[in-house]
Amino acid sequence: MKKESFIKTLCLFISFLITQATLAQEEKEEAEEGKTSVELSQEVMNPTTLAWQLQLEEFTIFDTEGQEGFAQNFRFRGIIPLEKGLLLPFPQLIRVIAFVNTAPGGPTGLGDVTLNQFFILSKKQWGQFGAGWNATIPTRTSPELGSPQLQLGPAATVTFTDLGNWQMYWILENFFSVTGNDKYGSNAFAILQPNIFYTWSNGVYAGIEPEWQIDYRTGKVAIPMNLRLGYIWSGKLKYNAYIEPEFMMYRSEGYTRNLNNFGIRFGYRWYIPM
Repeated sequence: MKKESFIKTLCLFISFLITQATLAQEEKEEAEEGKTSVELSQEVMNPTTLAWQLQLEEFTIFDTEGQEGFAQNFRFRGIIPLEKGLLLPFPQLIRVIAFVNTAPGGPTGLGDVTLNQFFILSKKQWGQFGAGWNATIPTRTSPELGSPQLQLGPAATVTFTDLGNWQMYWILENFFSVTGNDKYGSNAFAILQPNIFYTWSNGVYAGIEPEWQIDYRTGKVAIPMNLRLGYIWSGKLKYNAYIEPEFMMYRSEGYTRNLNNFGIRFGYRWYIPM
C-alpha cells in the first residue's frame, strides 16, 4: 500500500464514520431504554463484557526504527462469549486475532494468529477480575511479517468500572516460546496494557490503550504512548469507532520486538449482546 492509497483509504474511513454518526442519531430511539452513554461506554470497552464482537483495526506506520518505507498492520479480531465453559464453570471470552501485515518497504502477507481465552473469575461492585491463557501461532507468509515460533503463556485482567465517567482496565499477557528455541533462541516477554478512558455524555470518549513490553531475559522494554479519540453509540447493535495516533515514548537500546516510532490506528467495532 502506497501513501497515496492510504490517504484515500483514510478519507473514505472518515467519510464512513461521519455517515455512521449520522445514522446513529436516527437509531437512538431504538437504543436500550434508560442506559446512559457512560454506562454504554463501560459495557462496550470493558474487556470482560460477555458479547459477540467483530473488531477491525488498521495501524498505519509512518516511521520504523532503522528502516525506510511504508508499513502497516491490519487486525481482525473476533470475540466469542460463553456463559459457562465445558471444563471450567466460569463465564469466558474466546478471542481469535489475525493480521495482514506490510513490512517497511517490503512484502504484504499474513502475520501470526493469536488465540486468547479469558475466564471471568470474580465480579464485584467495583469491577471484575479475569485470568486465562494466550497462544501465538506462527502463520506468517514471510519472515518479516511475524515470528517463526509457537508461543504460549498466562494472561490476566482487572477492570474498574465504578469510577463515574472514568473507566480503567489493566491487561497482562505473557509469551514464552515453546518451539524453535534451538534454532532461533528462546523468547520470554510480557505485554502490559493500561486502558484509561473518559466518556462524555454524548458518547465521545478519549483515553490511552498502549501496549508496554518487557523482555524477561534481558530486562529491555518498549513503552509506546497513544491517544485514542472515539465515539460509542447504540442502535440495533452497539458500535465503537476511533482514531489513535501512537509514538514510541521510550525503547531500550537493542530492543527489536517493537520498532514502530510513529503511526496512526483507526478502527471500527460491532457488539452483539448475548
